[in-house]
Amino acid sequence: MSREATLRATAESGDTVDDPSEDALFMMFEDIEAGHGTFLIVESLVDQSGQTYAQSSRNDDGTYVVEHRDGRPDRHFGTTVADMRIAHGLVTGWAFNLPEWDKSATWTPISI
Repeated sequence: MSREATLRATAESGDTVDDPSEDALFMMFEDIEAGHGTFLIVESLVDQSGQTYAQSSRNDDGTYVVEHRDGRPDRHFGTTVADMRIAHGLVTGWAFNLPEWDKSATWTPISI
């Protein structure tokens, strides 16, 4: 019996992982650190609009921009964090809806 995936992680390279584990997300971040692309997107497949996701990109100075959007333009927020491990923690927290995952960063609304 198979079930449909609820999350999909996609790297800049096009590699995808359905329902990624915390470890799979960490490995995708390690690829970014190794220079194999600069960003990662984790999207909710339950939201057919494609507007529920978290994403992270690495800056040239080694910091990471992390964004999350919860279905609507007025629910789109971003932050910049010091390193890959912090970015991984935020993206993982979002993906698994961990309690208070978003409290460890200062989020700024993003207007598009």
